[in-house]
Amino acid sequence: MNRREFLKSGAAVTALTASSLLKTPSGAEEMSKRKFKMNLNVGQVGVKADPFDAIKLAKDYGYESVTPMSGYLLKYSESELERLVAEMKAAGLTWGAAGVEPFFVNDETRFSQRKQEIIQTAKVLQRAGATRCFTWMSPSSNSTTYLENFRLHVKRLREVGNVLAEHGLRLGIEYIGTRMSAMRGKYSFIRTSAETKELTIEVGLANVGIALDSWHWFQAGESEDDLLKLTNGDVVAADICDAPAGVPREQMPDSPRTLPCTTGVIDVKAFLRALVRIGYDGPVGTEPFDKSLSKMTTDEAMATATSAMKKAFSLLE
Repeated sequence: MNRREFLKSGAAVTALTASSLLKTPSGAEEMSKRKFKMNLNVGQVGVKADPFDAIKLAKDYGYESVTPMSGYLLKYSESELERLVAEMKAAGLTWGAAGVEPFFVNDETRFSQRKQEIIQTAKVLQRAGATRCFTWMSPSSNSTTYLENFRLHVKRLREVGNVLAEHGLRLGIEYIGTRMSAMRGKYSFIRTSAETKELTIEVGLANVGIALDSWHWFQAGESEDDLLKLTNGDVVAADICDAPAGVPREQMPDSPRTLPCTTGVIDVKAFLRALVRIGYDGPVGTEPFDKSLSKMTTDEAMATATSAMKKAFSLLE
């Protein structure tokens, strides 16, 4: 029930005081309407597992979606793929977003090879019922100026975006906000959500949008207001994490990071709250690049990562 409908209802008079207490600058009544799903990507939390194992782990630990593991899916027979999809549905899970290696290369032969690989991946993702994938782009270049790079990205994204659209897939582009990464190249490139949206607008395809990460949002110096300029249609995938304490942001390398809500450096609540407010309905996972997780047992790593994710999601309660 939205606010207008609520005020028209007979409960408006008796609940007026309560509703006024709930109102905050961030829109507390909106925080109860989470549409996005807590997503498990086993590789990103240091767990070695095949897709069947990942589904079981996701169910056992209370996740709502699981990342498609394209490398495995490409090797599965049709019967294995059907069994995987059946097990996922039986577990009450949906697919997250599959990773796609970057394809922003100048060389036409190399791009043609990458495109063929993407076509094969798109076919198996479609058969599995997945609808989202993502890639990332470098925030700098040693050989290509900003405008040249922008034109190259538009060209490649149109070609790949059209291929993915034929297979019912949306593509999210992740920008890299880390300042130290941007400083590696001679020419700077996109490193904010606003610039990424400008890129997707220029591409002009409805299935090409943005992959968000609280790390890059933080590194780019962005705020909740920046995210509120996006729509659910803009955002294809999202990850959350925290940042090491005691290190100036401009001196942080791209990794390691930390699991969400472990240091409080990144305002994960504001990030998630913005996703709620724009009606984002896709997967939200974590990518901490934390080597300590891979040294744990499967149960230890899952328990540690899941505890952090649930703590982050509880901020919306």
